[in-house]
Amino acid sequence: MEAVPDVVPISDLRHRQNDIIERLAEGPVILTQRGRGTAVLVSLERWRDILHRLADLTEALEEAEDIRVSDEILARVKAGDEPTYSHEEVWAEVAAAEAKRGLPH
Repeated sequence: MEAVPDVVPISDLRHRQNDIIERLAEGPVILTQRGRGTAVLVSLERWRDILHRLADLTEALEEAEDIRVSDEILARVKAGDEPTYSHEEVWAEVAAAEAKRGLPH
């Protein structure tokens, strides 16, 4: 678990930027304006880690959705609610479509 982020008034950034940047090694710094949070500063290393994790999570969600859809289709096939075609039937359809368009096969 990460430490509680530092909270710094945005006006301090102008005067103590080196100190604040050094503190980023310990964790994010929340900048406030008029007593309200307005921005979060993170180190470049942490930012890259966040982006990497976000990409991994996005990929995992896409894979999970693919699996969910595949499972739904498989369930419909098993229930007889989804038509299936043999390899030969598919290639026969392709050949027929190509012939209709005058394409060589």
